[in-house]
Amino acid sequence: MAYTKVDVVKPGSNLGVGGNKKAEIVIFDMDDVLTFPGRDANGVVTAGNIVFKPGAYMIKVYATQNTIEAGHKGEGDTDKKGYIQNVKFEHPGDTVAILEFDANWINRNVGILIQRCADTRKTLFGTPCAPMQMVTEHKDTKDTNTTEFTFASAQKGPIESDYQGTMALSVVTGTVAAAAVAVDVTNGPGQYQLTTGVANAAVIASITNAVDGNTYTLLGSGGAWPSTVPPGTLFLLASGATWTAIAGATLTLKAFKDTGATFKFLEVSRS
Repeated sequence: MAYTKVDVVKPGSNLGVGGNKKAEIVIFDMDDVLTFPGRDANGVVTAGNIVFKPGAYMIKVYATQNTIEAGHKGEGDTDKKGYIQNVKFEHPGDTVAILEFDANWINRNVGILIQRCADTRKTLFGTPCAPMQMVTEHKDTKDTNTTEFTFASAQKGPIESDYQGTMALSVVTGTVAAAAVAVDVTNGPGQYQLTTGVANAAVIASITNAVDGNTYTLLGSGGAWPSTVPPGTLFLLASGATWTAIAGATLTLKAFKDTGATFKFLEVSRS
């Protein structure tokens, strides 16, 4: 489907002000990615999850908040234009941890997620075919001890993406008990690890403490009694297909507030 030309109106009050970035940069190695989701027809929204190889995950790096810069530049000859994406930030001090990061992530092909403070948006920089690469500069003077990290596209590629999947970090957002038929997402958007049943498979009937617009990913447990999520009025699943929490399976759901306090959960992706 081709992009439909539409008006672009003023997006709201004072949205041109800078900032609105969390003080942590989420980084992942493209070599760790098992499957990388595609974008929608308009070329910006990435609704699915980045799926990693077993044992691989994203990491967080602290960034001095007012030093974070991100964006893109279109360049190239006629009929050959594309985008160079860029992310820049500073990290204070010269601890062993940041020196080891500097030494071991240089020359890697990476992707980056920047999270917003005012909402749940996550901006994705880098793709497998146009990954980001890092250069650094460390200064230790009488006035400052800091490292500046600059990431830029290794070659021209697409514009940065609005990533609507979940972040695969080393620690899950929450763990769901074996017999539970409700998933409590009080901890916020992210990954929730299901646990295999003891004598039978739990049928997930609800998600509690959801927030409108947030996405939640259920991680399969495997085992003899993996939980299931059936389609119905609460869970709107693709093709009406029940999801089973086998080992390595994921189900990402987006919360929509219906009427009053009622929620529905729409499948974004599964694997």
